[in-house]
Amino acid sequence: MSTTTNNEQKLDLPPLPKWQPPPVTQATGIEWADILTVDLSLYDTRRDELAQTVAETLQRDGFFYVVGHGIPEETLNRQFALGQLAFEGVSRQEKEKHRAPIAEEGSFIGYKLQNYWEIKDGVRDRIEHYNFYLNQLDPLERHPVPLQPYLPDVKAFYEETRNKVLRRVLTLIDAVLGLEEGYLWRLHLDDQGRTGDDLLRYMIYDPLTSDEAIKTNNVMLNGHTDFNSISTLISQPITALQILMPDGVWRYVKHRDNALVINIGDQLSFMSGGILKGTVHRVVRPPDDQAHLRRLGVFHFAHFISGIPLDLLPSKKVAEEGHTIFEGEVPTTDQWEAARVKSYGTAELIKGTAYDVEYVAGLQVRHYH
Repeated sequence: MSTTTNNEQKLDLPPLPKWQPPPVTQATGIEWADILTVDLSLYDTRRDELAQTVAETLQRDGFFYVVGHGIPEETLNRQFALGQLAFEGVSRQEKEKHRAPIAEEGSFIGYKLQNYWEIKDGVRDRIEHYNFYLNQLDPLERHPVPLQPYLPDVKAFYEETRNKVLRRVLTLIDAVLGLEEGYLWRLHLDDQGRTGDDLLRYMIYDPLTSDEAIKTNNVMLNGHTDFNSISTLISQPITALQILMPDGVWRYVKHRDNALVINIGDQLSFMSGGILKGTVHRVVRPPDDQAHLRRLGVFHFAHFISGIPLDLLPSKKVAEEGHTIFEGEVPTTDQWEAARVKSYGTAELIKGTAYDVEYVAGLQVRHYH
């Protein structure tokens, strides 16, 4: 039975079915990634220690947990409920009406429906996602009718994650790179009010068939780096996310209740001269006790303001320890994003054993099996 909150009753919103998180796996022998934790409740009192932790993890494997972020559990669970609605409460016809112009514009706004990408050897993806862009939230008609009443929730969540998490994490990275405090934040929101076109994504995986899993070696989403600056995932119970650790071994990201999982994307990695690691990660078939379940995810992909060249940051540390990424013309933030969105999962790749290769703006981009 659906449950409603007092807020829904007050605003006369339609009932929103509650999200019931699946049980965590009971499988044994899982090799977990040793991911460090940043407790943002210590941000005002022990910031130097947090910066040291961020420095270690971003120069080692590029992933870390965030706890103590101040976003209520109810708010996080409501985002999963909205994600559930986006897939189970919107008709196929309505989804087609809001299909993302991926190939045409290099944009994910709207729905990416299943079977768009190739995983391996003709096996197509079983992934669907719906994407809000921060600078393109209005008008209401831009979104499916069942989601329109909840646009205020989306806007509020954007504001909360940007201010409670993104801004503070960027300040810690300022310290890591020796930048003036607030420098990276101003590349996401400047004094003129221009903001990066952050992407909020609801994403769901349907299980692979046994035959598909054999062909892809259980991979559901090939190993890749993110295209943006900072990515934030709300931790969820289905064990499927793996990261490629510095020793070359894929290890699982363990679920932590109400924690966020953060990683560096291409753009910030490039601008740091490679000091900050854009970590390769993938999604694989869950353990047997979860393999039949749909895997729902909620993501916030932060973006630099459009039009900023992906040049090296004005940092002594970057100048001394980093390296030049682009030998020729340097793409802008939005050019890189659009190019990667257009080609991902559809480009003709140079096939390899551990990974396939494509070239974007003169750089080798690897797609791991």
